[in-house]
Amino acid sequence: MTSGLGPRIRTLRLQRRLTLQAVAAKAGITPSALSQIERNHSNPTLSTLKAIAGALSTTIGHLFPAPTASNRVVVRARERKRLSPRRGITYELLTPDLAGQIEFILSRYAPGASTGDEAFASPGEQCGVVLAGIAEITLPDTVHRLRAGDGIRFDCSVPHRIANPGKTELRCIWAIIPPTF
Repeated sequence: MTSGLGPRIRTLRLQRRLTLQAVAAKAGITPSALSQIERNHSNPTLSTLKAIAGALSTTIGHLFPAPTASNRVVVRARERKRLSPRRGITYELLTPDLAGQIEFILSRYAPGASTGDEAFASPGEQCGVVLAGIAEITLPDTVHRLRAGDGIRFDCSVPHRIANPGKTELRCIWAIIPPTF
């Protein structure tokens, strides 16, 4: 987890004059769990992070500090905004910001890493291509196993889960509409 994530969540919560209890209730977690996340004593799942962002009326990307970008059209590799919502998973924003109607993300999953045991959903549409490794995308009633060069498109409002069942790093590029990073 990024060391600034917990304090950033706490700062946003306090700026919005919300209590631990109020945000926790909206996010579907206990106040104790939220407190542990805010103090960097707990690493939230991606679905929990999305729920907290929703409870704070923001995006996951807004929970992480943004690197200074010198150009709003081009994003250099060293300037990419990075998220590590779970151990073994890193997302890099390939678009300069979330101002447009689409976002591109490079995701890296270590062997055995997944978005969590629970499927999660968010509004929008997502499509992606596997660059390396094996992706296991679980949608209701179906598990899709994709290898390098394979692509997929799905409705993000349908609960889904992404995992790397392979023995090497999984790398994918995702296009997501609307931007939710």
